[in-house]
Formats: sequence, C-alpha cells, structure tokens
Amino acid sequence: MTLKIFTYVSIMSLFISCIGLFGLVLFTIDRRIKEIGIRKVAGSTSFGIIVMLNMEFIRWILVSFIISCPIIIYFMHRWLENFAYRIDLKWWMFACAGIITMIVSLLIVSGHTLYAASKNPAECLKHE
Repeated sequence: MTLKIFTYVSIMSLFISCIGLFGLVLFTIDRRIKEIGIRKVAGSTSFGIIVMLNMEFIRWILVSFIISCPIIIYFMHRWLENFAYRIDLKWWMFACAGIITMIVSLLIVSGHTLYAASKNPAECLKHE
C-alpha cells in the first residue's frame, strides 16, 4: 500500500514539474518571439534557433542538477540509515534521473521552439 502511494506521489510530482516546465517554455518563447523572427529574417535556420534555446535551458538544468545532487545524497543517506535493510546509493541512479530530466526538457523545449521557429517571420515581428 505504501509503495503505491509513493508511486502515485512520484508520478504526480513529475507531472506537476512538467507542467511548470511547459509554462516556463511558453513564457520564454513568447517573450523572445520577436528575436526569433529577426533571427529568421537574418538567415538563421530553425535548427539553429532550437539549439540556441535548448542550450539556455540545458545550462539551467545542469546547474540545478549539480547543486541538488550533493544535497539529495546527504539527506537520502541519512534517511536510509534508519531502515533494517539498507541499500547503497549508486552514481547511476542520479545519472539516470539527470538524463531523464534532460530528455523530457529537451522534448518540451524543442517542440515549442520548432513551432515558433516555423512561423512566418512577419507574423513573429507583428506579435505584441
């Protein structure tokens, strides 16, 4: 029963964080839509624009991952000490979490950026 509750809580927290990322991406792209239009007029490709915006989000994700890993390792180690059957924290557990986070964020950012980059540059420049 307890495992089911933790599973549901984990899925809900992932869903809520994806909704937050979705909103942040929409806000960022809406704020930079004129810049995207100007870059398209200047000759930039959609792929170049996608890479530019993805790199911005990747930097923030890497910084948050580097800051949070030592904190998570410390608190999880202390929490796991209280159980009769102990497991060791392995590096690949954190690497998998970081890779999954990176893949989900890249998919969300790339999808919205591709939509904004494929618009007509004239429409992007008229955007208020």
